[in-house]
Amino acid sequence: MPSEFYMEIGCEEIPARTMARSLNDLRDRVEKLLQEEKLAYDRVEAIGSARRFVVRVPTLAERQESRNERIMGPPASIAFKDGQPAPPLVGFAKKNNVAVEALQKFTTDKGEYYGIESTIEGGAATDILAKGLPAIVRAMTFPKMMIWMDPSMRFSRPLRWIISRFGDQRIPMELFGVHSAGYSEGHRILGSGRVEVGSYSDFVEKLEKNFVIVSQEERRQKIERELNDEVARLNGRIIGDEKLLEEVVYINEYPTIVRGRFEERFLELPREILITVMKEHQKYFAVEDEHGKLLPYFLAVMNTAGDAKGLIRKGHERVLRARLTDAMFFWEVDRKQTLEDRRPRLKSIVFQEKLGTYADKVKRVARLSRKINTLTKAKVDKAALETAVQWSKSDLTADMVREFTDLQGIVGGLYAKHDGASEDVWRAIYDQYKPQSMDDRSPDTKSGAVLSISDKLDTVLGCFSVGLIPTGSEDPLGLRRAMQGVIKILLDHKLPFSMVKAAGDAFTPQLRQFYEDRLRFILSQRGFAYDEINAVTAIGCDDPSETLDRATAIQKIRSSADFEAVSMAFKRIKNILKQAEQAGPVTGEISSDGLEPAEADLAAFLQGAQLKIEKLERGRKYFKILETMAGGRPVIDQFFEKIMVMHQDLSVRKRRLLLLGSLFATFSRVADISEIVVNKS
Repeated sequence: MPSEFYMEIGCEEIPARTMARSLNDLRDRVEKLLQEEKLAYDRVEAIGSARRFVVRVPTLAERQESRNERIMGPPASIAFKDGQPAPPLVGFAKKNNVAVEALQKFTTDKGEYYGIESTIEGGAATDILAKGLPAIVRAMTFPKMMIWMDPSMRFSRPLRWIISRFGDQRIPMELFGVHSAGYSEGHRILGSGRVEVGSYSDFVEKLEKNFVIVSQEERRQKIERELNDEVARLNGRIIGDEKLLEEVVYINEYPTIVRGRFEERFLELPREILITVMKEHQKYFAVEDEHGKLLPYFLAVMNTAGDAKGLIRKGHERVLRARLTDAMFFWEVDRKQTLEDRRPRLKSIVFQEKLGTYADKVKRVARLSRKINTLTKAKVDKAALETAVQWSKSDLTADMVREFTDLQGIVGGLYAKHDGASEDVWRAIYDQYKPQSMDDRSPDTKSGAVLSISDKLDTVLGCFSVGLIPTGSEDPLGLRRAMQGVIKILLDHKLPFSMVKAAGDAFTPQLRQFYEDRLRFILSQRGFAYDEINAVTAIGCDDPSETLDRATAIQKIRSSADFEAVSMAFKRIKNILKQAEQAGPVTGEISSDGLEPAEADLAAFLQGAQLKIEKLERGRKYFKILETMAGGRPVIDQFFEKIMVMHQDLSVRKRRLLLLGSLFATFSRVADISEIVVNKS
């Protein structure tokens, strides 16, 4: 009968920022195993913390379902000769170790055949899991892997214990020298060490008694609830940071909030520096008032049950005071040198071994930024853009950035502002690394957009030119993120572009595919269906903003009955043209001699549409173009009802193929409509 299954992999602390992805990976792999092995289940859950991976299936079948299997032998027509089993039948029976008399006759779509039918008992879930789970865990990947005992033993951190249970049964497993057993471990400090556990509910209950909340969602809710309670007492609000929240959720197995205070003199520091100092090293949440002004408080998440004597709070305050004192010192000292003074030192900082120093990168970005400014028609002041580029990496030599790396760019912008730079310059430097994710905002200014695009695109082009290309899930240089950032900025600012012209000779087929994959990903993230994306990218996607406009037009019109009918016709046209081309290319002018009425009507519609579409295309009014196409449904339907395209007269056939080819080409300026999937039900 179905039972509950769960597995826990206990290990040394894994970097918290990788945990969400790793848990999802584990869940997906287990789900794939169950599906491939045809083990019935209700759902797969994955929970845990930096010290444990837990996967659970509340209801899992005890065995695979038994199935009937047929092995087909020779056709009945040759199975017997003169009333006796013929050699093909005898050979088949011998091969399958059965008597000829045991063979059965089956009727199939291809006729009657002799064969055998047997029932194969389904395998036990425990056996399947015992074999499949170790392979799943060994196949997991992490940004950084550790190797111990032998090179085949690779995991993020050393394993310490394993639990694997199906109902009342313990599933035997071995991973990296650790064998499954009946115990887990509680909180590293507050718990009582090894904890003997049974069922999943027993496991969760006993761990909570040992100060481990297994579910990350429950820990998140506890943290958010206590953060809100604390900030309410201050009449303030938390400065939200989803990445920081996720990190403290996985770091802490029994999270509790402690509120600390710092000296108000530190509020003289820029807001960005204060928040980063609290977040980057200390994992603290900053607090602001209702007007957005920082308050001299912080909220820390600690991995303990409480702080009755305030000792933990005092320790956090002491550490933060030292950090803020350093930041105040760096802020004062760094500003004694201008960014221009710092620029020569970039010659000694390596950007990438094969691509030279940051001084080399600045030279490349300067050239590329001039091209990007022209292509995007951003009209950024040339002198301001040149200054922003030349100073863009100078803050890498500053003590503030060396200590707080998350502030690179931001500090440069603040120092440029202090040096008297215009807003175009300092805002561009400030925002040059944005966006750092799909949820992050793009640079606010056009100068920032051009600098950010140029910087990111230079990294991608440079790495591809020296063979540093992402493979599989590996992307150590963040090239996917960089290309997505380029595309996101272009879309957010609605800037015209040409990736072919921007990349020039560096736009290899490999880079073309990489760019298209990232654009397709972003379009899917924005809610476009796969066939809509296929349709617009099939005719080219050199300009992301223009591609987005075409996809939007397709999405808007696709539910129209006329459009659906025409898209079906375009599938037919595409197939006809493809088959005709096998005999050789069809070229020439469309002759108007001897046109039948249905041909003449289609030719007239096409002539009128072409004039209209040229004007609409210049204004990127793609929806109107598609409306025009859908409006041609009557004449297109009439054409296929009345006309035989593949006429036996070759001159007539050619004329009709040229007419269809012209029709297809005219409306394929927006998308390859034949790619749209039409629901016929």
